[in-house]
Amino acid sequence: MNQTHIFLSLAVLSGASHAGSLYNFVEIDQTASFISGHNVAKQPVVDEVSSKKEYTLTERASSLSAIAVTPDGKQYIAKVDGMELALLEQAIAIIESQGLDASIFSSKSQLPTITYDNTRLFPSVVIGTDDRIQITNTVQDPHWFNGRIDVGCTGTLITEKHVLTAGHCVSDGAGNWYSSLDFTVAQNGSFEPWGSETWTNAVTTTAWHNNADTNRDYAIIVLAEAPHGGHSGWGTYSGGTHSVTGYPGDKPFGTMWTDSGNTSSTTFRVCYTLDTAGGQSGSGIKDTGNTVRGIHTTGSPTQNCGTRLTSTVYTTLQDWITTYP
Repeated sequence: MNQTHIFLSLAVLSGASHAGSLYNFVEIDQTASFISGHNVAKQPVVDEVSSKKEYTLTERASSLSAIAVTPDGKQYIAKVDGMELALLEQAIAIIESQGLDASIFSSKSQLPTITYDNTRLFPSVVIGTDDRIQITNTVQDPHWFNGRIDVGCTGTLITEKHVLTAGHCVSDGAGNWYSSLDFTVAQNGSFEPWGSETWTNAVTTTAWHNNADTNRDYAIIVLAEAPHGGHSGWGTYSGGTHSVTGYPGDKPFGTMWTDSGNTSSTTFRVCYTLDTAGGQSGSGIKDTGNTVRGIHTTGSPTQNCGTRLTSTVYTTLQDWITTYP
């Protein structure tokens, strides 16, 4: 493939994913149904057959369509056009064939710009032996990008104001939203070094929100303010050793724990025998460079898994971030 083809692919990708042609959110005349309360998010049960499903173009477009909500119950929907998705997938295939996806579908981390002191601020499933280690210092790289979501999940800052998490951390998969989506970054027990931030929007796929499709179990939460000005790096998954760090419900409240090890992947999922528990849903699956490559979503006695960040998912999330800055 010559440079001309690569440049054309980049032009198609840019037009399909950033000019508003893939996602155009429109308000719908239906007030959101909310489930209130803290620690009410439930981890979905994975259908192994469904996790290996092959989607037609029409099904892919439908499953990648998105829905957003505000705290006052306004809802917005964006349907993905099949022809636009086909163009995007064509461009992605060319870019991936040239080995450029790791650099194009990736965002670098940014250190916090707001410091703190001790008094004020300034402008799943355990498999075998429990190998999790507590993070006792949460105000250091990369742990200060992780945070606890009031609904009983974990999330990762991937921009100054956008939290990457699981779809089932914002919606029950049956058309209902969770209302307790405030985010406390770097929480360590009762210590909240940057306080807690309220949310303004939550976005997930319609496939998860309405049909509990675990292949599309991902979401972003938009915060009212940036907690500290920093964020994690994130990008497409490419194998190797990873870690899952979050707030498990079987440990003391608000404490952060981590485990690491080898991973494997399928089209939609990343799997591992890292120990997790309820509360860690939404945790970033991070590589050895602490870049988020997936989102922890499910657990079983034999393996735990999460949503794989593919080039398409990455582009989708970037579109949502652009729509809801």
